[in-house]
Amino acid sequence: MLSKEIKLKFLTLTWKKVQQLSYKVCDQILKEGFKPDVIVGVMRGGWIPARIMLDILDVSTLAALEIKFYKGIGEVKERPVLTQPLIVDIRDKKVLIVQIKTAALVVKPWSIINPDFYALKTDAWVIFPWEIRETVKEILKSLNVSVKREKNLEKIAKIISKQTGLRKSEVLRTLKILRKENVYYSEL
Repeated sequence: MLSKEIKLKFLTLTWKKVQQLSYKVCDQILKEGFKPDVIVGVMRGGWIPARIMLDILDVSTLAALEIKFYKGIGEVKERPVLTQPLIVDIRDKKVLIVQIKTAALVVKPWSIINPDFYALKTDAWVIFPWEIRETVKEILKSLNVSVKREKNLEKIAKIISKQTGLRKSEVLRTLKILRKENVYYSEL
């Protein structure tokens, strides 16, 4: 059973809170008088906030790039890896890169790069509403818990919910999906 405890502090954001933080960042951008022509969402976590800010700031172009830095919950790789470069068609266009500004909903106090605009600074592991499955799966992996073998998913859901701030119903639903997919971890 789930005997270990998660040794991280978590901050679980709701969709409403993500929207509020997005407006906070956009208010800072507008106050400075900056009007982006393009918003680049850094996948995976920054893609949805980028789309929200695109709407708030009335920007028509959204581009994406993907950088992998985390190995698991609270674990980072030695250095970030660009896995999907920024691809923007600039054929037959005159291009001058004049100004790049960075924005983030959440910043870590130890971050090497500080964005020009941000809404919240925290040392907690942030759980965004679009990462619930990923987070629950990583917690099970780090605690070496098998949902395939465990009889009481309710109890596991309650423990994970208490430690992370996720709603128990969301955790339980996720555990049931993982069980159907035979996702489990064991000491081999």
